[in-house]
Amino acid sequence: MVDNSNQPREYDAVLGGHSQIPIGAAILGGIAGVKQRFASDSPEARISAVKDAPKYGNAGLELAVQALSDPAEAVRRSAYSILRDRTEIAVREALKNFIPYQLFECLKTVKVGTNVALSPEGDRTASLSGKKIKICDLESGEILFAVDKYPRAQEYYVLGTDSEVFVRKRWDGKRGAIEIWQSGELQHTLLGHQGEVSALAISPDCQFIASGSTDTTIKIWNLETGKLLCTFSAHLTWGAHKGILSSVAFSPSGQILASSSNDGTVKVWNLRSRACDRTLKRYAHSLAFSPDAQTLAAGGWDAKIKLYQLSNPENTVTLEGHVNSINAIAFSPDGRTVASASADGTIKFWNAASGENIHTLSGHQDHVTCLAFSAGGDNLLSGSSDKTVRVWGID
Repeated sequence: MVDNSNQPREYDAVLGGHSQIPIGAAILGGIAGVKQRFASDSPEARISAVKDAPKYGNAGLELAVQALSDPAEAVRRSAYSILRDRTEIAVREALKNFIPYQLFECLKTVKVGTNVALSPEGDRTASLSGKKIKICDLESGEILFAVDKYPRAQEYYVLGTDSEVFVRKRWDGKRGAIEIWQSGELQHTLLGHQGEVSALAISPDCQFIASGSTDTTIKIWNLETGKLLCTFSAHLTWGAHKGILSSVAFSPSGQILASSSNDGTVKVWNLRSRACDRTLKRYAHSLAFSPDAQTLAAGGWDAKIKLYQLSNPENTVTLEGHVNSINAIAFSPDGRTVASASADGTIKFWNAASGENIHTLSGHQDHVTCLAFSAGGDNLLSGSSDKTVRVWGID
């Protein structure tokens, strides 16, 4: 059957007489009426047109695709909600160039404890509640397991991709240790740093742990066995840090490690050769690799984020807009968008290529401390000192 979008449908209104055209109906002539409403100055009329557009075949879908660039956010949101599940090639191509994060809003707020941590894909949380650190499934709220807090000790913890793995550091002012837990059972206690552990990360494949310390060293451990694999120290390693470590981050492959220190440098380590491949002059508080490991994001106390192209570090994009220190950074799964969390209580989305601020999320009542994109990038999860985790997305 020929798709003639100009033919009237049963939901079209007929011109003539003095009767009012039904709300949401097109005039006789099909797509012409939809286009007439879409040309209106009223966002409500344009939304109505977008909702009706798919009834008119390819011509209607073309109009809905056009609406993705509408100046009104509500119109763009309506168009995206209609198109995101369509399978037509033209629609899929159009969506490749559309950044949905500009439409994100808070979908859910979950009350948790203090010192909240998120798993890499945001499906689990860890937080301190009373004398217990509880690891929970975020969607169901189920407590997967719990770990006792040490009395009068400072603690920091991270979650890995493996739902059973929980790693924490503890420091009582004199002695420090790293603990590897699995399903609530202590597997290994790692000793070796001469100072407090100040940075901690689990590799994406859950095989290794990187720890940085106030003793200025970085240590790499085998997560399964607890064995120390290597140490990067100024006394032993050329190019090592000379100050307290503030952050460590693995690349997606786990073969590269980035580290930052209060010595004013960010370093990139090749874990196979155990050598420092690159040193960048930057005071950084948080680090993150892009999915292809070609870009390193470094956020600092100066509220700025630097995106370094590792093949050419001179090619740097600076992201400016926060008014307080950067606490966490995450790349979207496609690598085109960067999300940043700040002590100013906001989350910002940035175009990774141009540095343009795409959208700002507000809602947390205190510092935003951690971020994670869901596996498909459809949601962003954030944890805050306000004792909540928020789920952001498009309803």
